[in-house]
Amino acid sequence: MSPSSPARAATARAYVTPLIAHTAWTATDGCEPVPGVVTLPRLLEGHARRGYHPTGTVITGWIRPTARTCIEHLALKPFPKPILLPSWRDLRRLHAEHPWFGLASGGIRYRELTTLTPAQQIAEACGSATAIIDHGWRSPLPLFAYPNNRFTTDINDRLLGHCPYLLGRRYSGEANTRRSIRSGFLRVYSINGGRCRDAALGCSRLHTRYAYTRPSELARRLHPAPGRWVVPQIYRLVKGSRSTGRLRWNCRGRASGHFTYDRGGDSTELYCARDYYAALAHEPGYVVTRRTIRGVERRWGR
Repeated sequence: MSPSSPARAATARAYVTPLIAHTAWTATDGCEPVPGVVTLPRLLEGHARRGYHPTGTVITGWIRPTARTCIEHLALKPFPKPILLPSWRDLRRLHAEHPWFGLASGGIRYRELTTLTPAQQIAEACGSATAIIDHGWRSPLPLFAYPNNRFTTDINDRLLGHCPYLLGRRYSGEANTRRSIRSGFLRVYSINGGRCRDAALGCSRLHTRYAYTRPSELARRLHPAPGRWVVPQIYRLVKGSRSTGRLRWNCRGRASGHFTYDRGGDSTELYCARDYYAALAHEPGYVVTRRTIRGVERRWGR
């Protein structure tokens, strides 16, 4: 029977390995924690309880040894990030509690590598990898997460040739295959919140970069076909509703009325926890969830 036969394809394993962008401790408003946001420890516990082993990305220059850091004031592109970051001590403790909790890098200072010289690109990417490895994570790291999705094939080849990364992240709605990762890139599906989908509601007129990702569409994407590998990326999950302050959302009632909104910038990095976890439920038997990104990379020959 050939490797490409229908019988073999029907029983091929598929994988779902979540990625947590920025690995924030929580979201903030005026650098104060916002109630209703799922904190990083709860986020890892929620995944573990459902049989998933997520990986987080970090900007190593923003992480302090023992103190948590608010970066709400930083003038970042394309919008500010109202988040509180964990300390290295926090991250090591969570790694001890969840040994599968891996880290990947987005650089030292969240710099778009397309604006840097080749030497600066290597310094930014390799330096951040060294910091993560020095704090207890194994080399090589699973991926380099290009800030703002800015990269070229030449840059990715350069980083993979000089720094301890297995793949470079690129945003895509397509699933990964054994063949696709030979390019050196990992396709990652970014889950965005935003204005609600019900045109009869006022929340549909919120000025957001994206409309709220439909839970039905998310569930479809997170149930891959045999032989496929999906990497869903979340930012911060929220519960209930909030109608005051900078960060506002509604996760109650019908899904068409769900929205997340940042009054301080065009960010859509909040998503309802109930919709996200529901989309991860009831995976077919051929889908493997208890693997990390690094684990699937190794299984697929990286």
